[in-house]
Amino acid sequence: MPQLEIEYSAQLPIKDELSKLAVDLHYVIAREADAELSSFKTRITPLENVVIGDGDPKNAMVHLDIRLLSGRSNAVKFATGEAALAALIDRLEWLVGDYQVQFTVEVHDLDRENYFKHVTDGPRAA
Repeated sequence: MPQLEIEYSAQLPIKDELSKLAVDLHYVIAREADAELSSFKTRITPLENVVIGDGDPKNAMVHLDIRLLSGRSNAVKFATGEAALAALIDRLEWLVGDYQVQFTVEVHDLDRENYFKHVTDGPRAA
């Protein structure tokens, strides 16, 4: 837990910033949602086939999907979404040039009863 997925229009010149963004988001969301930093996992996916509005290729998107273990209040989820959106904009907006970009965030619950996790101890000495 938490699971983050960043999907973005592949033509945007933001690829080099996305790993830094992921780490920023881990810290921001850990603070807002009272989550353990070491538990964060982020997948980053460029989307080659995105159509927005009238199909103008200068229209683009960056979407962040946040999944948190259930039990947090709506106020916490709202604050998490707002803080994550601010981090997206702060880290990426200056890079998008003349693209018209829609930055969006959605916060979901991961059902605690249906989420399973195992973490290894790491490398073992020979």
